Amino acid sequence: MSWREKVLSLMQDKGISQKQLAGLSGISESSLSRYLHNEKRPRLDIVVNVAKALRVETGYLLDEDDKAVSPFNSIATAIARKGNQLTAEEKNKLISLILGKET
Repeated sequence: MSWREKVLSLMQDKGISQKQLAGLSGISESSLSRYLHNEKRPRLDIVVNVAKALRVETGYLLDEDDKAVSPFNSIATAIARKGNQLTAEEKNKLISLILGKET
């Protein structure tokens, strides 16, 4: 089952509209529509937000191809997108977590 099929099935099971899911996940309704109509592939952070909104594990929504993506690359992308909002201390903690070191 594809990401789209899983999300649509969960929405139906939970009685959640596309507009509601967009609000719960912090994604614009137009972006969510593009993801659900396979016009645009969602980034990992979008998949995480949708999974939280639907109260399922992120891994459930991922396709096998998505699971092959390195967690390091996903974390690096997230830090790059939000890095200007992190303090130096927060960045150091994230680096320590990635490297498996305690701070």
